Amino acid sequence: MPRIEINTNDLVTIPAAAEALGRPKITLYRWIEKGKITAIELGGVLFIQVKELERLKTEAKEKAAS
Repeated sequence: MPRIEINTNDLVTIPAAAEALGRPKITLYRWIEKGKITAIELGGVLFIQVKELERLKTEAKEKAAS
């Protein structure tokens, strides 16, 4: 079997991402269902990549500036 390695420093839990974005957790779960963001499930826990979190922060700043 091939070995899969994951750097957990590149992943954030949904509650942590919601806090960083200032959004409720349910919003992030809805975004995952709609395909707005991609989540990774490990051991029954959903994570999003840090780069996705940064993308969402950038989008929020751009939206606020316009």
